[in-house]
Amino acid sequence: MLPLKDLRHTMESCNHCGQCKWVLGPKTKGYDYAEICPIHQRFGFDAYSGQGLLNIAEEILDGELEYESGLVDLIYSCTTCGACDINCKSVRDMEVLETILALRARVVADGWGPMPAHQEAAGAVAAHHNIYGRAHEQRFDWLAPEVKLTKNCTTAYFAGCSAAYRYPQIAQDTAKILNAGGLEFTVLHAEEYCCGGPLWRTGQIAEARKVAEHNLAVLEKQGIDRVITSCAECFGAFRDFYPRLGPVNFRVMHITEVVQQLIAEQRLTLHHREDRKVTYHDPCLLGRLSEPYVPWNGEIQAFGRHEPPKQWRRGAQGVYDAPREVLQAIPGVEIVEMVRNEENSYCCGGGGGVAEAFPDFSQWTARERCREAGSTGAAAMVSCCPFCQSALEQALGAADGGMKYLDITRLIAEALG
Repeated sequence: MLPLKDLRHTMESCNHCGQCKWVLGPKTKGYDYAEICPIHQRFGFDAYSGQGLLNIAEEILDGELEYESGLVDLIYSCTTCGACDINCKSVRDMEVLETILALRARVVADGWGPMPAHQEAAGAVAAHHNIYGRAHEQRFDWLAPEVKLTKNCTTAYFAGCSAAYRYPQIAQDTAKILNAGGLEFTVLHAEEYCCGGPLWRTGQIAEARKVAEHNLAVLEKQGIDRVITSCAECFGAFRDFYPRLGPVNFRVMHITEVVQQLIAEQRLTLHHREDRKVTYHDPCLLGRLSEPYVPWNGEIQAFGRHEPPKQWRRGAQGVYDAPREVLQAIPGVEIVEMVRNEENSYCCGGGGGVAEAFPDFSQWTARERCREAGSTGAAAMVSCCPFCQSALEQALGAADGGMKYLDITRLIAEALG
């Protein structure tokens, strides 16, 4: 994690153009669904935006702004979805999200953060190795006797806290899919700890580092060279957070990428038909924020020129094709796209610690996304992130409009027959 002072170029370069709040003009299809920043859309003030958080970060860095509870609430209202960052980079190369994350780390270091709910999650991870405070020995209760594991295998399925404790069907379906495709894999059993992503995104760097370094050591010790996840939060942590700690000597794949590959190799056939019209929701951490973090050390010269050249993450290379190709391979499934999709997907409201600290705002954001999904005429919203599932299922249930939420692993498992 870069310290806040190392991101001064981004803070000073913001010219208040407002692109962090809107989808890039050529990609919009009208005024409705053109906004991309949930906090700005909800609260309206510039302070609630990428631009505003950059201004706040600079003033804190320069000692021109004092902490108070309302300011801390504002900083933690951001879902860290990264939409501001991606759209800003369509105008100029700046690190908006990096600055927001560094700002949170600074708030924690200064003793004003995180929020109580985030501290509770960190305490649960320290005591039980999961964000829910559940008994660690229950982490693999989802693992059915019929699941075939391979000893001394170099491919591991990393279930994650949410699939292990809150949505075990996801983990069970993932194991069923891997077995059906004849793919040998193992699990880490008691050695699997929280990925650390939720702690990192709330500025609790030391706590996140501790569990991440544990997982890295275990994977290294067991000789794992490929990690499969079915949780976008874990996927994003492995791709973005872990490379900041040192070399990552394994490949990370999402289950949709694995299924895409198995279908292409004719090792997996989806034959059971059930006619469905669905719309696919791109999770932030599987989409625009899933591009691997590449460390850069250099000098920022005139006009923002980086020497040596920096590899920028612009969001366009996220995991977009795999889930869509898998859905298209399921007989009877028709995909209808939402206006805001792929790198311009609208956040579900479940990330960045917002669901825990500000559940009302989280649900407002989820309802906005569900409103967009409903406009497609789809009968179901499909995604592949337990955090998205939690937010969107609640919103759909409250709306009582008939639309259902389905994890993509459920559709794949059903199509296996």
